[in-house]
Order: sequence, then C-alpha cells, then structure tokens
Amino acid sequence: MRLIEIFCSMQGEGPAMGRPATFVRLAGCNLRCQGCDTDDKPRRELSIADVLESIQGRRVVITGGEPTLQMEGLSQLISLLHDQGTEIHIETNGTNPIPEDILEKIHCAVVSPKLGSHFHIDFWAGKKNVHLKFVLGKAPWCWTSELLEQLVPALEKERVWIMAYGTDRDMPGARVAWDLALHLGVNYSDRLHIRLKRR
Repeated sequence: MRLIEIFCSMQGEGPAMGRPATFVRLAGCNLRCQGCDTDDKPRRELSIADVLESIQGRRVVITGGEPTLQMEGLSQLISLLHDQGTEIHIETNGTNPIPEDILEKIHCAVVSPKLGSHFHIDFWAGKKNVHLKFVLGKAPWCWTSELLEQLVPALEKERVWIMAYGTDRDMPGARVAWDLALHLGVNYSDRLHIRLKRR
C-alpha cells in the first residue's frame, strides 16, 4: 500500500474526537484542495502485513489522501482488522462508494464532501455508520452557510457535523461553525490537534 505515515495520537475532530487511535495515512488523492496538509509529503510502500504490524491499540483511523483510491488493498486491510476485532474508522471525501460488504465492517466512516466534487450523497446518507462532515470556510472547496442551510435539512441531523476550515490554533471560523451547527440542530466539530499543535 502507498502510505504517507502511521502514527499514534488522539482523534482531533468528528464523532470520535478525543479518542486514542493509530492513524494510517494513505497517499494519493483524486482532488486538489487548496491548503491540503498531505499533498506534498513523501510516500512509501508497505505491505498489508507490515501495516497491520504497525497498528497499536484497539482503534484505527484510515485516512489520506483519499483511501478509496487503493480499494483493493484497503478492502483487504479492513477485512483483516475486522477479523482481529479492531474498531475501524475511515475518513473519505465521498467520491468513491465503498463496497457494502466492506463498509459494514467499519465502525464509523466520516465522509467530508468537498464543494464542487462528485460525491455520492445519496449513497452515504442512507448508511447508519456514516457521518457527514462539512467544512465551513472561504476556500473554494469549502461550504457556505447558505448552501448548508439548503442541504442539511434533508439529512439525519445526528450524523451531520460542521467544522471550520483553518490551520491557525485560534480557529477564527469556529464561532461561525458553532452558531450554524446550533441553528441547524446538528453537531459541531472542533479541531483539537490544530488548537493544541499536536499530530
């Protein structure tokens, strides 16, 4: 598998925020989002066996890049982790559906659609283990309050998260994201790893 890194930390955002996990960051993405924090990092190849050996603890977060670009290896990895009893989380931009038999082995899939991309909202919205995380901000791929006010009412609110874009530890957009989430009756996600300057 093509990877950027494997490391242990706390989940900084979304429904598992504050929980320890091993992060498996896969390389490569089908989108080119302004401000991406992984686009220019060095990559390496690891066998699935080596990836499994590097995972510590009972929870793993598979992220990217875009993990679904390596669907064959990703499916194998998820199946093996599931068989070991590992709690599996995945983060994806939602442009590639995950096969149903693989998706059902995932504890929590966080789909963060980017504005203007061809994400499969109908596929993801119907899955009970999927959470939709919308990033609010001024970057071209971020969502606006107006667009989310139109989109969110059709979704199951318990599985919708709004998060501010930014890499500044003060998170200047956080108050707007908080207020919008409160207004729409959905979840607010902070970015603890940004605020605390942690990995």
